[in-house]
Amino acid sequence: MAFIGVLGDIAFSVSNRTVKTFESMKWDSSAKYVTHDRHLKAALIEFVGTNADSITFKIVFSAYLGLNPFEEIEKFLEAERNGKAMRLVLGMKLYGRNKWVIEKTSKDLERFDNRGNLLAAQVNVTLKEYAER
Repeated sequence: MAFIGVLGDIAFSVSNRTVKTFESMKWDSSAKYVTHDRHLKAALIEFVGTNADSITFKIVFSAYLGLNPFEEIEKFLEAERNGKAMRLVLGMKLYGRNKWVIEKTSKDLERFDNRGNLLAAQVNVTLKEYAER
């Protein structure tokens, strides 16, 4: 099995039996500035800190790749609904200065069998940096 990484206790891995990987990962960060208007002069901007970072990615769950898509989706939903703060580790690299929470998931339920069992789904995940006080 090839270990790719983890988001808390949600593992990303590839083996000859299962494929659970993400794609199209995007990491956004930004700074905060305030603008001070000045009489007869150009406005003055002041750096006041940073906004919380966000990460988005897609992940495909498929019975054809050795997974139960519904069970995998439930892992993300449980973490999202409980506001669970988790570390994101890919390879041996820790991502971000803080833990992450799942801010949003969007689930495309793509294929079902003749009994209504979910066979394939694509999940778009949005993580938000969770800075502690």
